[in-house]
Amino acid sequence: MSSMSIQIPPDVLKLLNLVLSNAATKDDPKYHKVNLAGKAGQKLQSSAQAMSMLMEAGWATVGTELVIGERGESLSAVSSRISKEYESINSSSGSAPVSSTAGLSLKQQARLKQEQEEKEARMAAQKAKKRKSGPSLKQQARQMQEEEEKKELMEKAKEKEVLKAKIESDKYVRENDPNWSASAAGDKSQGQNQTTFRDKFGEDKGG
Repeated sequence: MSSMSIQIPPDVLKLLNLVLSNAATKDDPKYHKVNLAGKAGQKLQSSAQAMSMLMEAGWATVGTELVIGERGESLSAVSSRISKEYESINSSSGSAPVSSTAGLSLKQQARLKQEQEEKEARMAAQKAKKRKSGPSLKQQARQMQEEEEKKELMEKAKEKEVLKAKIESDKYVRENDPNWSASAAGDKSQGQNQTTFRDKFGEDKGG
C-alpha cells in the first residue's frame, strides 16, 4: 500500500471515509457500488488521490459505476488509514484542516480565491443596499394606513373636546347669567305678547 501523504479536500475525505467504511462493514450490495454520474461519484472524481485510494482498496470502474471487487485486506487497510486521517483532522483543534485547494495549480487557487472574494463583496453590497433601501412598499403602505388611522382618531378626539367645552360653557351661562333667563323667557312668550290691529281696535263694522 502506498505511503504517500493524504491531501484530499475535507468534504471529499469525509465521503471517501464513509464509502470505504460501508463497503468494509456492510453486506448490502448497495454499499458496494457508487454511481459516477451522481453527486457522490462526481465529488469523489474531483480528487485524483481519492480515486487512487479507491482503486488501491479494490474498487474498479464498470460502465458508469464504481464497484468494489474483492473485500479483502486491501479494502480494510485503506479504510483504516482513511478513517484515522479523517478522525485526526476532526479531533485536532491546533492543526489547520486539509486545504480544499489541495491538488489545484497556483493559477486555479488564485482564481478560486478571487471568486470567493468577489462573492463576499457581492454579499456585502447586497446587505448594504438592503439597509439603505428602507422599508418595502408593503411596509410603507401599512405605515401610511396607521398614520391615517391615528390622524382620524386625533381629529375625533379634538371634536369631542370642542363639543364638551361648548356644553360646559352653555351650562355655565345658564347657571350664572341672569340675562340668559330673561332672554329665554322672552323668546317663549314672544308669540303670545304680539297683538294685531284687529285685536286692538276690533273688526271694521262697516261705519
